[in-house]
Amino acid sequence: MSHSSSAKYRKIEIDNPICGRRFHIAWEEGTAKIVPETKVNCPHCGVTLFSARNHAPAILLREENLVSAPNGSHTMCHECKFQSYK
Repeated sequence: MSHSSSAKYRKIEIDNPICGRRFHIAWEEGTAKIVPETKVNCPHCGVTLFSARNHAPAILLREENLVSAPNGSHTMCHECKFQSYK
């Protein structure tokens, strides 16, 4: 992503109750070069968290453990095959 002072960033959060994680995905709006396809995959199992065509490149900003059950205010992903090894 560009570090232009006029850049605007959009961030979304996707909750995955299967692996108990919240993923933060972002992209630059307005000044970013549009690519034919962008995709962000789960770093644990490879499931697609975000996908778009003719869109600015999206990146995974961070992930965090869900402290409580999702309340439905964020997009949900139900396909992750992440397994915690205890």
